[in-house]
Amino acid sequence: MTNNKSQITNKSQFTKFQKLSIRILVLFVFWCLMLVISAPAWRITPELQKELNQKQAAVKADPDDADARFDLAITMAYTNNIQDGWNQLKKTVELDPDYRKKGLDFYLKKVTASPNDWRLRFRLAFAYYFNDKKREAIRELDNVLILDPYNVWAYGYAALILGEMDEIDTALAYTKKGLKIDSNVAALHLLLSEGLYKKNDAWGGFVERVEALRLRALGY
Repeated sequence: MTNNKSQITNKSQFTKFQKLSIRILVLFVFWCLMLVISAPAWRITPELQKELNQKQAAVKADPDDADARFDLAITMAYTNNIQDGWNQLKKTVELDPDYRKKGLDFYLKKVTASPNDWRLRFRLAFAYYFNDKKREAIRELDNVLILDPYNVWAYGYAALILGEMDEIDTALAYTKKGLKIDSNVAALHLLLSEGLYKKNDAWGGFVERVEALRLRALGY
């Protein structure tokens, strides 16, 4: 009899826990929806939009030009067209299997001639990365930040590369610096989430992933 009472009590407590969990979940979803409706997202500047349009037009005019494809890919990388940029990079190598080395040589010369152009240094960073020169890529992204201290994408890609190198603490530091500049960058929240998961901070990783999804829902 005592066992039956104990089972009934446990069942009752479990049911209360389930109801509480459902209420918390409903409140959480409602909170997320309210944030989606009310929060502003990062938006591309008119200057960057103009640049993106120009690069897209160059590829459209000559679809087989590997240089134009790479150029467009990197512009996409720092205008939050990340997946499209990656597709353009893959297409670059398909068009010219030797482009990795050619691109590195090309942008080394470009940066030497115009050392204060952060866009060229961004391209050189990617050229280094695709030649498996990750440390050099991070160095160039740091140079981008010297020239353009508020470039959240330089912080983001440096963090991504550092994460690949298993330097998680440094990657997290870069990500947080980027978020201090603009907290509405979904990609940075996703990077922070991945880093926190790797540091065994499951709750922090979950919260950051939800924030990334919230911002993505805003069309970013």
